[in-house]
Amino acid sequence: MSKALDRVADAGGIVHVLLVFGGFVFLVAPHLPASLDDPAAALAHLQAHPPTTAFWAGVWLEGAGLLALVLLAARVASRIRAARPGWWVPSAVVGLAIAGVTVKVGSFAPGLAALEIDRLDATAVTALLGVNDSSVAVAAALDGTFVLLLGLGVLATGALPRWLSAGTIVAGAGLLVATAVPALDSLLLLFYVWAVTVSGWLLARGSRTAVTAEEPAFAG
Repeated sequence: MSKALDRVADAGGIVHVLLVFGGFVFLVAPHLPASLDDPAAALAHLQAHPPTTAFWAGVWLEGAGLLALVLLAARVASRIRAARPGWWVPSAVVGLAIAGVTVKVGSFAPGLAALEIDRLDATAVTALLGVNDSSVAVAAALDGTFVLLLGLGVLATGALPRWLSAGTIVAGAGLLVATAVPALDSLLLLFYVWAVTVSGWLLARGSRTAVTAEEPAFAG
């Protein structure tokens, strides 16, 4: 990676949180029904809240935020690779991160197709939105797995400070638990806190604590 791209990747966690929250929560979500239990009500909501320029901007922002997460995963994985060349963990981490983004971006298609309310009935609209919703759990499981594996990798190699390595493991495990047990969805916050924290550390200290295979760094 070039120095400039390195810094963009370092900031990936912060960018991810800002763009996903800014794009989806504030710009996209208001146009979507809160519940799909009543197809007629869901269709009525879409009719009352047609897509606007802000909605489409939100879709693009969310997509960019998802890409930023992949850059962050690749950046931290590169520190593991520098500490232990040839190890399978960095490639697995990046592969899982890409898979998670692919699932989420792939779910945009049925979600956007559901907006064709003039050509679809209420049942078809809710079915398409249901496909979109189902992808969230799959993507979260993939994200949780890559973060957990990343945490184990950085802990084993000393590629990040031990406290941050432990926090990465906790964040990944928390995301997996939240995905498996919806009643514990508050654990999702651990993932967002981790993303901001690891990016903050990389931006502030990461470039001053380079990791090499000969001399692993155990930065505090």
